[in-house]
Amino acid sequence: MLSLRQIEVLRAVMLTGSITGAAKMLHVSTPSVSRMLRHSESVVGVPFFDRGPHGFVPTPEAASLMDDLEAIHDRVVRLNRRLAVARGQQEGELSIGVSPGLGLSIVPQALASLHAEKPDVDLSLDVLYIEEIVPQLLIQQVDLALTIYDIDDPRITSRRLGEGRLICLTPKTHPLAGRRAVSVRELAGEPFVGFHGHQFQQKMIEDLCQKSNVTIDPLIRVRLTVSALAMVRHGLGITLLDSLTAHGAEDYGVCPVPLEEEVAFPLNLFYNPSAPLSQIAEVFAGMVEGQIREIESVR
Repeated sequence: MLSLRQIEVLRAVMLTGSITGAAKMLHVSTPSVSRMLRHSESVVGVPFFDRGPHGFVPTPEAASLMDDLEAIHDRVVRLNRRLAVARGQQEGELSIGVSPGLGLSIVPQALASLHAEKPDVDLSLDVLYIEEIVPQLLIQQVDLALTIYDIDDPRITSRRLGEGRLICLTPKTHPLAGRRAVSVRELAGEPFVGFHGHQFQQKMIEDLCQKSNVTIDPLIRVRLTVSALAMVRHGLGITLLDSLTAHGAEDYGVCPVPLEEEVAFPLNLFYNPSAPLSQIAEVFAGMVEGQIREIESVR
């Protein structure tokens, strides 16, 4: 079994390719790194490196460990940062996971507000798909996650920050652009940009069409909301998207048009109950709520 110090040395040699480079990286002597590496290989019973003219080249067995070494290193770094926060030596950190569309709209705006108020906070943002959110929260790779869909899992806690609406997005030169509102029935004969069938956005669209007894056949299907915005901007059709993701859509060269039919959905915040939200996370959540109120006030 390797100790944390042995893991640190192994990672440093793999990253630098030499004993000397690892020693400089760890701020220790070269002989101490060499001794630690030899002892680690003896404990495990396999060589970690091929020593040659090109430096220390990881063996296949060692190379297969790199992802795990990085994960352990990241957790140790994060632990030390939290200890520094507890001692009052740092402002703190916040790691956020978001569903793809939210990473384009209200979350960057809320992060900008947070940074302006607390410039010393160490911020991290990761785009996560639905199947990634619970695992990332459970291993505390992210402190919180924001989604526009519900997740029913007893291992995580949810909080509703607000609601959004389904809206229509058109090219700026489209006849529907600038309308005060449009009905889903008016979209039936229009070229349409849809989403792949398993995606949340497509399910919302299909539920609306079923309730309205309307058939919309997509001209093209995409996976990412940013792709849908690009398709609309280039005149391939119109689309329906949630108002939170579409906030600021004008910057992408498309025109948002309110939908006559009321289709509401939540913005949820999820976190691991064994790692309660920090004060910084609560401040960020309040800023997101402010963004939602601002969006809803202009409807």
